[in-house]
Amino acid sequence: MRRLNSILALMALAAVAAAPASAISIGAGAFGAGKVVESFEGLTAGANITLAYGASLLAPGTLSAFPFASGVTLTSPVPNPGIFNAGPFVHDFALAADVTNNWGSNGSVASAANVPMGSAYLGAFAASGNASITLTFASPQDRVGASVTGVNGTTVTMRAYDISGTLLETISAATVPVGSWGTNFIGIERPEQISRVVFSAPDFGLDGLTFENDPLLVPEASTLVSVVMGLAGLCGLAAIGRDQRVPVAAIARSKRG
Repeated sequence: MRRLNSILALMALAAVAAAPASAISIGAGAFGAGKVVESFEGLTAGANITLAYGASLLAPGTLSAFPFASGVTLTSPVPNPGIFNAGPFVHDFALAADVTNNWGSNGSVASAANVPMGSAYLGAFAASGNASITLTFASPQDRVGASVTGVNGTTVTMRAYDISGTLLETISAATVPVGSWGTNFIGIERPEQISRVVFSAPDFGLDGLTFENDPLLVPEASTLVSVVMGLAGLCGLAAIGRDQRVPVAAIARSKRG
C-alpha cells in the first residue's frame, strides 16, 4: 500500500508539472548579469540596409532578415517595405541630426539626448492601424523586454511566442513623454520558451532591447514531467519486482517444510 501511495504521489506531481506554465510581466530589474542588451547602434548603409530618410534614418532588412550586433534578428516585415509603408527603421543620431521624429504632446526625438540608451533606437509607424516589428532569437530566451514609447494617446504592445509559433503572453504599455521613455519598460518572463517577440503600435520606438537565459530558473514543465514520470516508472518496476519475488520465497519455505 505504501508503494502504491508513493507512485500515486509521483503521478500527482507529474500532473501538476504538466499544467501549462504561465508567463509573467517583469521590469528592467528582473534581468541578471547574463543579460544581453541591443541598443541598435553602429549600423551603416549597405547591401541589406538602405537610407530611409535623410542620413540618420536607416531601413534594415531591405533584402532579407537582418541580424543586429547582439544576435537578435529582424525577421518581419522582411523585405523591409520602407518607412512610409510601416517598415522598421533605425534612427541613429551618431550618423547625423537631420531628422526629427515628432510624437505629438509626448515630445520629439530630435537628438541623442532624447534616446534612452546611446544614440539610436528602433521604430516604425503606420499611416493607419498598427505597424509591427518582429525580432527573433537564435535560441529561446527566459526573459525579454524593452523601453518603449510613441505618439501620444496610443499603446505599445509586445507579444511573446514560442518556437512553434504559440502565443505565450501579451503585455502593453501606454506611451509616455520622451523624457520618461527610459523608465517605460515592458518585459515578459517564460523559462526557455521565448523564441520571438512582436512589438506593435501606430507610431512607436523601442530601445534597450534586453534578453537573457538564466540557468537558475526552474526548467519548463515538459522537462519536469519527463523526470517525474521516469521516477514513477522506476518505482513501479521495483514494486513489481518485489511482488514477483514473494511467491518464489513462499515455494522455497513450503519445500523445506
